[in-house]
Amino acid sequence: MSSARSRLANISRHLLSPDPPQAKISNNRAELSPTYFLPRAAAIEPDVDAIVHVTANGKVIRRSYIEFADRARGLGYYFKNRNYKRVGILCPNTPAFLECIFGVAAAGAVQVGVNYRLKKEDVQYIFTHAEVDVIVVDREFVGLLDGFNESIPRIVDEDLDTADGGGDFGRVIAEGLGYDTHGLGWGGLCMEADYEDDVIALAYTSGTTAKPKGVEFTHRGAYLAAMANVIESGLNCTSVLSKDRAKSVIALSANNNRRLTIYANE
Repeated sequence: MSSARSRLANISRHLLSPDPPQAKISNNRAELSPTYFLPRAAAIEPDVDAIVHVTANGKVIRRSYIEFADRARGLGYYFKNRNYKRVGILCPNTPAFLECIFGVAAAGAVQVGVNYRLKKEDVQYIFTHAEVDVIVVDREFVGLLDGFNESIPRIVDEDLDTADGGGDFGRVIAEGLGYDTHGLGWGGLCMEADYEDDVIALAYTSGTTAKPKGVEFTHRGAYLAAMANVIESGLNCTSVLSKDRAKSVIALSANNNRRLTIYANE
C-alpha cells in the first residue's frame, strides 16, 4: 500500500498547473516587428533625408536615414548594456523621441511614452505604475519630474543643433555605439522580436475619469498598424521618395510605434 506522502504527491500533480508549453518557431516563420523598418530604410536609401527638425534654439537640422539608424542603434546598445527593460519617454515631437522609438525596441525593451500635456501627478503616476528603469526627458519638461523617484536615472535631451545634441542624450548615443566592439551593427540588437506577441510599448490614457490606465501594444500589432497606415494613406515609392513627403502631425506620445512616421521637407 502506498504511503500517505506518495498519495498526496499524486494528488498535487493533478491540481498544480503544468509548465506552459514553450512557443516553437518554425524555420519558415518570421516574427513581425516594426523595428526592422529603420535599418532596412537605411540600407535602401542611406543618404535620403529622414528627419527635418527645427531645434529648441531655432536651427534646422537634417538627418539622413543612415544617421537616424546609427543614432537609434547607439541608443539600443546603451539600453541593452544597462539592462533597461522599460524606458520612459517625456518629449515632444523631436528627433530624440523618434530615435527612442526604434532604439528602445532594438534593445528588447518596452517604451513608455507619456504625453507632456498631462498633469505632473499623472506623469509621475504613469512612470511609477509602468515601473520604468530610466526616463528620456526633454529639457523643457524636466520640471514635471520634480520630486519623482531620484533612483530612476534621467537622460536629458537639450534638442540643440550641435553634433551631440548638447547634453546627456548625445553622450548616451556615443557611449552606446562604443559598446558595439565587435562591429555587429544592428545584428547585435533585437532587429526582429523573439516573439511577435511580445510587448513593444505601453500606452496610457489621460486619466480623465480615474487614474491613467495602461494598454499593451505588441510587435505584431505595431507592425500591422504601420503597414495599414501606409495603405490607408496611399503611400508608395513615388510619394515617399519624392520631395513632397508625408508629414507627421500626430503626437509621438500617442503613436507608440503604431504608424510609420515620416518627417518631411516643408
